[in-house]
Amino acid sequence: MRGLLLGWAVLGAACGPGALQARAEEYVLGPEDVIAVSVWLHPELERTVAIGSDGAIVYPPIGSVKAAGLSPKQLGAALADRLSTYLRQSATVTVTVSQYLSRSVFVSGAVASPGRYGFEEIPGLIEVIGRAGGAQPGADLGQVQILRREGDVRRALVVDLSSALRGGPVAQLPELKPGDTVVVPATGLGGVGAGQGVGVLGEVAKPGIYAVGDGQDLWAVLAVAGGLTSRGDLARVRVVTRQDRGQAVVTVNLREVLQRGTSTPFVVRAGDIVFVSATGASTLGRMGTGFVQVLSVSRDLLNIAVLADILQRKGN
Repeated sequence: MRGLLLGWAVLGAACGPGALQARAEEYVLGPEDVIAVSVWLHPELERTVAIGSDGAIVYPPIGSVKAAGLSPKQLGAALADRLSTYLRQSATVTVTVSQYLSRSVFVSGAVASPGRYGFEEIPGLIEVIGRAGGAQPGADLGQVQILRREGDVRRALVVDLSSALRGGPVAQLPELKPGDTVVVPATGLGGVGAGQGVGVLGEVAKPGIYAVGDGQDLWAVLAVAGGLTSRGDLARVRVVTRQDRGQAVVTVNLREVLQRGTSTPFVVRAGDIVFVSATGASTLGRMGTGFVQVLSVSRDLLNIAVLADILQRKGN
């Protein structure tokens, strides 16, 4: 693992902004990209703006200008043409990309620096994880997940990255696409007591108890449990967690998190219970065999019955 960590560090450096720079005129701008606009001899007109979902920027003093689909050089020429009327003289405009967010990938789970990473050209899976600081000790590289939206459907691709890192065929790894979420799970440990791990119930592939150490991102915990089933409701993932005044039930809308492309706003800790509702279900009535399987893991989990009752009463 020490050798792998060194390798991740090298990859992180290799995938830094300098290594991924290509000629600016070849890059095609897209929604969410952040650009810097400068006008020669007119510092008062310098702006940093984000391209909107409609593909346009708002650039005072000339208003809305189409940006998506153009290269930075082409956009600079378009702005110069519009500004020449305002300035009553020719203008020289330079456009540079500050953040490549139209081609971004979110990295979550057992990595050094989870977050959203933008690229001029999205590199391979290994390089993207390297950009996030590499996998942490205890990461399950044999169960890396790529979460991808295709229309209204969300797919989960499971990738065995460990074999590729040991000399396997890297070319066979799936290519990443803009908007993908890469989840590097922590290694799940069978037989972990309820007070030492997180119980994962409901519409997941492998209900059970999983070790989380000092805490783990909710995405990573769900990935260790095999991800959601086809009936799993991303919009209603409930977590029973301990607070100063007792237990509380928190509902996390992971569908909204995916759409925003931000980090999961919830970390689960030892003793928590995660329950994934079925689409259209209002209670835990569909818990079925998943609940029985988890109960069989440890007698300590008998208290989940009480927590499940709390969830049911809190449900819609």
